[in-house]
Amino acid sequence: MFCSVVICFYVRPSVLWASDDGFAKKIINSQCKNCHRFEGKPKSKFELKAPDLMWGGVKFQRDWLIRRLMGQEGNLYPNSYRWDKSTFSGKHMVLMKEEATAIVGYMEKTYRDPRVEKSFVDMSTFTEMEASLGAEIFREYSCIGCHQIKDDDGKKIGGPISVDLFDAGNRYTLDWWSRFAENPQDFTPHSGEYRADISARKARHIIGYVMTLGVKGFKFYEPWRSKIFKNSDAKHGAKVYKEYCLQCHGPQGKGDGPGAKGLDPKPAVHAELRLSDYPEDYLYNLIYFGGKSVGKSPNMPDWGLTLPEQSLADVIAYVRSTFKGQ
Repeated sequence: MFCSVVICFYVRPSVLWASDDGFAKKIINSQCKNCHRFEGKPKSKFELKAPDLMWGGVKFQRDWLIRRLMGQEGNLYPNSYRWDKSTFSGKHMVLMKEEATAIVGYMEKTYRDPRVEKSFVDMSTFTEMEASLGAEIFREYSCIGCHQIKDDDGKKIGGPISVDLFDAGNRYTLDWWSRFAENPQDFTPHSGEYRADISARKARHIIGYVMTLGVKGFKFYEPWRSKIFKNSDAKHGAKVYKEYCLQCHGPQGKGDGPGAKGLDPKPAVHAELRLSDYPEDYLYNLIYFGGKSVGKSPNMPDWGLTLPEQSLADVIAYVRSTFKGQ
C-alpha cells in the first residue's frame, strides 16, 4: 500500500462487499501485488518496487493504516522508495473507509511475522529524560543521516534517503519497531540499513524516543510520583548513601570521600547544598542517568541499572532530609 512509482486504478466494488475477506484478497491480489510482495524471503530494496508487506499486519497501527488507504496520509519516502530510480512519487489508490477497514482487518489476520514478539520496551514507564537520551542516540548513531524528523520549530531535518520518522509514533506498532531496530537487515537486507552496536538500555531509549515522535501530548512516566517514592524510607536511604555515595561524597557529604582525591572536577559538597529544595525529578535523573544527563560532571555515575527503584527513592529521601545547606 505504499507504492511510490506505479499509479494504481481499479473499479470500486459495492461497499456491501467490503466487509468480506474476499474483497480484501481480491484488491490485494489485483492491485497491491503490482508493487508490493506479500510472501517470500526479505530482499534488498534494490530488487523491489515498493516495501514488502508480508509482515504488514504487525508493522502498522490500525488507525494509521486505514487513513493511509483512504489517502489521508502523505508519502513516507521523500525521494520515493527506490531513491536510486526516481524522485517521482506517484499516487496511491484511495479506498472508502469501509473498504480500507476490511483490508486492514484481513492484513492483521493474515500478514504476520513470528519474529515480531511483544516488545521489551514498556512505554507506560518511559520517561522524558529517556526520550531526550534517545534523541541524542538518534544523532550519535547517524540515524538522522537517512531519516527525516522535525526540529522544535516543525522544520524537517535529516537525510531524505529512507522513510521519514517524524510521525513514527502514530504509524508503527511498538512490537514491530522494536524487532526491526534489533537488526534492520532481517527485513531489508543489502539496502543500506545500519545495524548499531548498542546496549539494551540504549535500545530502549531510541525505540521509545521514535515511538513518541508525532504523538501529541505523549504522557511521560514520572517515577518520582509513584507509590514507591511516596513510601520512601530515609533511614534505609542512609544505608544506600553509605554503600554507594560515601566513596566520593564523604560520610558527612563534604565531598571528601576516598575517591575524590583523583577527581576533577571534585564531587559535589552535599553538606553545603539545600538538597531539600531540589526538585525530585532533578535528583532522580541525576542519580539514575548520571551527572552528564543534567549538565553536571560525567564523573557522577549513572546508578539506574545498579540500584533497585526502592533504594533510589530511599536515597533521594535521605539526601533531601539530611542536606539542607546549614
